Amino acid sequence: MRRATLILAAIAVALAGVVVGVQAPPAQAHDHLVPKTVLKKGARELQTGRRVVESSWSHPAGDNECVQESAIYTVGFREADRVSVGSELRVRIFKKQRPDAFEVTAYKRVDQNGHPAGDGRPLATSLKPVVEDGRRVAWDAVFHVNRPDRDYYLITEGHWQDRQGCGGDQYAYWSFHVMTGGS
Repeated sequence: MRRATLILAAIAVALAGVVVGVQAPPAQAHDHLVPKTVLKKGARELQTGRRVVESSWSHPAGDNECVQESAIYTVGFREADRVSVGSELRVRIFKKQRPDAFEVTAYKRVDQNGHPAGDGRPLATSLKPVVEDGRRVAWDAVFHVNRPDRDYYLITEGHWQDRQGCGGDQYAYWSFHVMTGGS
């Protein structure tokens, strides 16, 4: 009887730990994480953003202290997705907070190490909120690729001012690669 009681007590403790472990933390308006990105054409996902160059992000650590997480990444690009000339593309930024700035820069080619070569050309970009069930869930950086038969090695850069806890500029870079068909 004593052994059965101990086993039942152990099971109760284990189940309580599982219930506590799966509860979600309270939702925050600002998640203190580098956002994920996806390149889209219409409803179709072309490729996931690859973190490149660097990122710098902060989050509160308690007692009026902050932790700054910075990383340096190698630059590289995925295989090109083919799109039509004049296509409207969108970088979906999975963050509720609107970027303070988001730029898309296109390069024609890369060097032997896979780094962008030559001068980059900033593409005209507009930011549009993504709303689901009446709530903003992400932002789209919308732009066009208008040159025929061309590789677009894209480097995107986003900046957010931290508004909860640490202050300061938070930023990250992502790469994408598309190629346009003929005119």
